[in-house]
Amino acid sequence: MQQTNPYNDVKLSQFKMWLHDMVDKGEGKFIEVYVNDVKVVPRTSKIESLDDHKVYLEDTTETVKVFVYNTENSNRYTQFLFFIEKKKPVEVVEQVQTPQVIGLSGIELENKITERLTVALMQERERWQNELMKREFETCKKDLTDAEEYIEDLEQKLSHYKSKKLHWGDVNLGDVASVIVEGMVKRNPHWVAKLPGGDALAGLIAQEATENGTAEVIDNEVVFTKKTPAEEGMTEETKAQLGFLKQLETHFNQEQLDKIMLILQSFVEVPKNIETVFELLEIKK
Repeated sequence: MQQTNPYNDVKLSQFKMWLHDMVDKGEGKFIEVYVNDVKVVPRTSKIESLDDHKVYLEDTTETVKVFVYNTENSNRYTQFLFFIEKKKPVEVVEQVQTPQVIGLSGIELENKITERLTVALMQERERWQNELMKREFETCKKDLTDAEEYIEDLEQKLSHYKSKKLHWGDVNLGDVASVIVEGMVKRNPHWVAKLPGGDALAGLIAQEATENGTAEVIDNEVVFTKKTPAEEGMTEETKAQLGFLKQLETHFNQEQLDKIMLILQSFVEVPKNIETVFELLEIKK
């Protein structure tokens, strides 16, 4: 197989570019160069050796042949024939010593440059993406640490709030409730008897009043003149209940105690009213 081209620097540059492309593709070639049928460059894989033929060019030179082999020992080749026009003087030696800009503008060279630029851009893009992922990881790590600290702070505040949920400022709402119930029961023992299991407690209250003081009946209400309870024979639970009633009496008047008793009696009869009153008062749990 033979290909014929005019001998000039552009064609030689394109030919060498083709040899370089074959090497990049893993299909490197071996070449032999003849000047007027005289071998001047023995078979070699060094592409730069192609220019060695130029020292043998003369005014009478008509052709430069390049035999291309696929392997070093192959006998099959492709011949590239470059013919020299006689009308043009051959001054090849001076011309090839300076890089030829014209040869760099070929299609193959442009494609080669484009390919290498594409590879470089891909590598730079990959490096940039890795850096971006590292920065995002560090940011997420910091956000996670801040979130954990914030959650811990909220848990501490929630724990403190739960421990203070029965307080209003420095006032213990549980103690206030105890005071209310105690005063109400002590002033109205007959009401206590109406509650489930209240008969025994009402009897203890009446016994306490009888043993420790006198009682005056006014408008069907029992008013005790002595407020110190006798603790002998009472259980700790009963003592606590009586103490609770005393606190109620200290904080509320008789009219308020009567109303509180009626509310509690309503809760006993209809327990679901407790939730209604709770929501109405907007009491936070």
